[in-house]
Amino acid sequence: MLHIDQLSFAYKETPVLRDLSLQVARGDAVLIRGASGCGKSTLLRLLARLEAPQRGSILLDGIDVTTIPAPAYRRRVAYLQQLPVMVEGSIRDNLLLAFRYAGDPPPDDGDLRMQLAEVELQDITLDAAATELSVGQKQRLALLRLLSMHPDVLLLDEPTASLDSTSAAQLMNVVKRQLDAHALTLLIVSHQDLPFEERRLRLLHMREGHLEEHA
Repeated sequence: MLHIDQLSFAYKETPVLRDLSLQVARGDAVLIRGASGCGKSTLLRLLARLEAPQRGSILLDGIDVTTIPAPAYRRRVAYLQQLPVMVEGSIRDNLLLAFRYAGDPPPDDGDLRMQLAEVELQDITLDAAATELSVGQKQRLALLRLLSMHPDVLLLDEPTASLDSTSAAQLMNVVKRQLDAHALTLLIVSHQDLPFEERRLRLLHMREGHLEEHA
């Protein structure tokens, strides 16, 4: 589904990725580890098209991603950054944000409450201020906002780094349910152990701008 070929990227004069290549099949769950500053998050930002490579290409289903309009691409490839960003307004406002540009009919309050229950936020009202949630609650709400677009690929950058063990487990349980229910392709950058005991992750290590596969 994702084909990365000879990808190179540098910040000013500092090389980060060097001729990196990777193929990810539909439905793969990939965990990328590596030392701080080695390029893990940069790779996700390139895949999310928040940065542009200096050399190389990224194909999605065989199509060069630079030829796909950005709004359409970001509905297919969803990116969750480490610190969630909430727009000013209510939880309802944040959940409906994805439908503002998609052209799909927005869900009603009943559907939204059911979605909140899926991420264990059923005790929070839709009128509550999203910016006043805890970090763990914001992370789950941000994930729910992305999943409402039904993406093909989900990119998670250190999703549990700022969470306590309970919130981390709740967040990853949502991700695992999505993997089980849909042919979702997942790439995670994390230095932490993740609760994926029943699912084998494809483990890659980033070293000197390259990815190495581990059995």
